[in-house]
Amino acid sequence: MSDDRNILALAQELVRVKKQAEALGLFTNDRELLECTGCDLVEDVAIEGSLVTYHKQGSDMSDTGLRFEEIEDDGTFRCPACGAVLKAVIL
Repeated sequence: MSDDRNILALAQELVRVKKQAEALGLFTNDRELLECTGCDLVEDVAIEGSLVTYHKQGSDMSDTGLRFEEIEDDGTFRCPACGAVLKAVIL
């Protein structure tokens, strides 16, 4: 019984920390990074763990500030640059 409570407490703490990381803009590695099939916008993870986007064909790899918008709980996203709808691979 004690082990079950410890596991439950640990799982709850992991959920809390994941939500906190997401609120800070950190990528929690729960899905593949997105690459738009309609344009060249791609996601990447900066060294500090934040999610960034840039245009793959561009010479400037600075963060555009654009973020793919999750439109369904099943991992469906909309590209903020061209509006294409794509499906993320959930890990």
